[in-house]
Order: sequence, then C-alpha cells, then structure tokens
Amino acid sequence: MFEGLVRQLLLGYLGRYVKDIQKEQLKITLWNEEVLLENVELILEAFDYLQLPFALKQGRVGKLSIKIPWKKLGRDPLIISLEDVFVSACQRDDQEWSMDAVERREFAGKKAKLAAAELAKLSRRVSDNYAGQSFTSYITAKVLDSIQVYISNFHVLYSNMKLDSARIVFGLQFSSLMTMKQNPAGSSGGRARGGQVNKLVEIQGLGIYCRTFQSDVNLMSFDNNGDSNFDHILKPLDLSVSLMLNRSGQLDTDLPQYSVNAELTKLVLSLDEVQLQQIFILLDYLCTSQLKEKYGRYRPRYSPLSKKPDGWQILWWQYAQQSVLSDVREKLKKTSWRYLAQRLSNRRKYINLYKAKLYCLQQEQAIDESVVRELEQMEKESDVDDILSYRSAAERELQEVVYSSNSNVGMNGGAEKSRNDERLSSRSGGWLNWLSRGMLGAGGTDDSSQFSGVVSDEVVKDIYEATKFDPLVSSSIVADANDKFHTCAIKLSIAEISAALQS
Repeated sequence: MFEGLVRQLLLGYLGRYVKDIQKEQLKITLWNEEVLLENVELILEAFDYLQLPFALKQGRVGKLSIKIPWKKLGRDPLIISLEDVFVSACQRDDQEWSMDAVERREFAGKKAKLAAAELAKLSRRVSDNYAGQSFTSYITAKVLDSIQVYISNFHVLYSNMKLDSARIVFGLQFSSLMTMKQNPAGSSGGRARGGQVNKLVEIQGLGIYCRTFQSDVNLMSFDNNGDSNFDHILKPLDLSVSLMLNRSGQLDTDLPQYSVNAELTKLVLSLDEVQLQQIFILLDYLCTSQLKEKYGRYRPRYSPLSKKPDGWQILWWQYAQQSVLSDVREKLKKTSWRYLAQRLSNRRKYINLYKAKLYCLQQEQAIDESVVRELEQMEKESDVDDILSYRSAAERELQEVVYSSNSNVGMNGGAEKSRNDERLSSRSGGWLNWLSRGMLGAGGTDDSSQFSGVVSDEVVKDIYEATKFDPLVSSSIVADANDKFHTCAIKLSIAEISAALQS
C-alpha cells in the first residue's frame, strides 16, 4: 500500500514537470529500489508559476535516478541523482507579453501563493494553533535529513540577440553538486545530535561566463563544451557549504534556527569592457521586464519601433492611455459602491461553490466541472487575501455541518459512523500527497486544488504518527522563547579574492 502511495506521489509530481512519463517507468517494489529515467524533457509551462522575467526554451536531464531504501527506510537516505542537466533561456518576445500569456503566468503564481497559504493553515492545524511555524521547520528539516542529492554536469544558458545579429550568451555551470549528512564534528556520515540536522553541500567547478558570437550558433553545442571554450566572468571554483537546521523549531538566543557556513578557497573575477556592457544590458532588461509584465499586455503587437503602419500614432497613444488608466482604475475600483456590492456577491457565491467542492472531496465524489470552472474564474478575478477569506468562511460553515451531522450519527447508531471512519481512514494518506506538493513548490499546478481545507482529527493524528511530531513540546518551546532570538546565521569564508577589469 505504501509503495503504491509513493508511486502515486512520484507519478503525480514528476508528471507535471517531465514529458511523456509512463506508469511503467515508476515500478517501485521491495526488490526494485531504483527509479531510472533517461533523456528526460522538461515541461516548460510547468514553471509559469515562478513568473520568471525570461522565457525557458529547453530543459533536459540526461539521467534521473531515485533510490528508495525500502529495507532501511528511515535509517538510510533517499538518494536523488541527476546527470547532464541543461536549461536554455532567452528574452521573452512580444507575443509572450500579450494579455493571455501574462494572465496565465499571473494565475499560476496566484495558485502557488494559495497553496503556500494552505500549507501554513495545515501547519497551524496540526500544531493546534500554537506552533505552526515549528511544524513547517520540523518537516523541512526532516525532508532534508532524509534526502541526498547528486548532480553532475549542470548547465544553465541565457542568450540574447543584439540588433547587429550578434548573439550574447551568459551561462552558469558546475561539474558536480553533492549533499550528505554531516555530524557536528565536521565529518560526513553518522547521525547528528537530537533536534539538529547537519548537511554538507559541496559544489565543484562552479563558474559563470559571458561570450559574444558574431554569427548564429547552435546553443545545443554548448551542452558538452569544456571550460576552455568560454570567457569566464567567475573562474571555476569549488564551494563547500555547511547547513544546520534546528529540527525542534526552538527559538532562543544561542541556537539559530538556520545556520549557513560557506567556504571558498579562491574567488577570481575577470571582466572586459564588452562583458561589463552586456551585464548592464541584462540588468536593464530585468528591470524593464517588471514594467512589461504590468503594462506589456496593452502594447501594440508589432516590432521594431521603426515599422510605422497606418494609424500607428493612435495605437501608441492608446497604449500609453491604457497603461496609465489601469493603475487609476485599480485604485478607484476598490472605493466604489459597485465594487463593494460585487465583492459581497462574489463572497456568497464563492463560499457556496467551495463548500460544494469540499463536500465532494470529503465524500470522495467527483467534483462537478461547472463548479471547478466557476471557482477558477472567480479566483482569476479576486485577490489572494479575498480568496483565503472566502475559503476560511466556507471551511468554518462546512465544519459546523460536519460536527452536527456526527453528533446525530452518534445518537442514531454506530453503523453509519463506522462507514465514515473507514472513509476518513482511507483519506488519511491524502495529507502526504498534498503536503509533498506544497513543500516542493508545485502550488502552481491544478492538482494543488484537490486538498480539502477541513482537516479532521483522524488525519491530524495520522500526521503525528507518521512524522513523529509532538505539538505539546513544540508549543512549550515557542511559549518559552525570548523576545530576541536568532533566526538565521550566515558565515562566509574566502581565502583569496582577485578581480581584473580588462580593456
């Protein structure tokens, strides 16, 4: 049963980011501890919720391996290995600043924020409203403590075309990245002291380069090129990072919740005049992209500016007018009586629809497609704070109905109650599915809406048992915490620094 749950989690999560993944590729048994995928193509639209200022053109992983130690689960780490990771990005063209494209990315980002808020709500519910942050810290530390990651030959490439048809290429690459457990004494392996998670991250061959090509070049040829072919801004270096997390969530003046210690042997920076110019151009584009994300949807859909069709003056005047009025209308709208009446109407409608959705989820029934469509449309038009307020109201109303129905069931007999208990127990594994999506940042996906906001006591008990989390201990720790405490401590050690600016 647990193997099937893990396969469902892997299939659901990887399926959102990996193209053409099949169930047969995720055969997980006690005898087969490794899931192996080769020549994996990434689904670029799955990263819309990040709202990046540039467009992803290609993503590929040569080899993806996940090893699950079934026989020693809980003692040995889960090992994730990636080889030959290549990601290519470039500036967004005019079509990607259109109304539909921008609204799609905005809605994906909004769903990610809603998923993060639901995760915080679950944390408060599990911690009995005393130590919500401590549960999140506890789970984060538990996940990091149970996972080891190995990455080899990692390469991210960003390209841009200049007006003179020259191509500018920026790149970040490293030869290997490895995470492992580290005991407090500093050596890898072994177990850390109770309440702490110590991880060591080692990166080899980390470098940043910038190069200009006067003719068109095949970006795929960069994937396996050696360092000698690049003009490095940051010369390849080795980096060692020690990460300490306080699993208990304790806040005091002596022990920070997060501690990072980074060590560099030698930092070498080298820039020429052309590279410095391209860095400023890149920074200018990043700043401009924020304005394009907001106003680019109103821009005339042709380029460059040298092309002037008939009536171009009117088009550009309308562009300027709509951009200015969009801000004015947004401010005035929230103070109008029409908006307040519409908001009240939307609140009633959303609460009823969301209660219907939650009821179907609790009863393990299919949700009506019209309900899903209407909720999605209302979420596109509403603010995140309003949506969370509507959901909380719907959950409270539904919870009152559930409690009253349970009391009636208890008076009328135990047969129906036993069926309800069986249904709740079958749903108890659902929190793990949803929690994995929230912790791994998949909130921008459609599946994140499948979590029922009303968490039953049975599910909370299941979480306590599975994670070995004690809310009483965590709440007492938070209650005893001082007004002043360390949340994060960062230490950076560099043995040698050299910089050169070439003409």
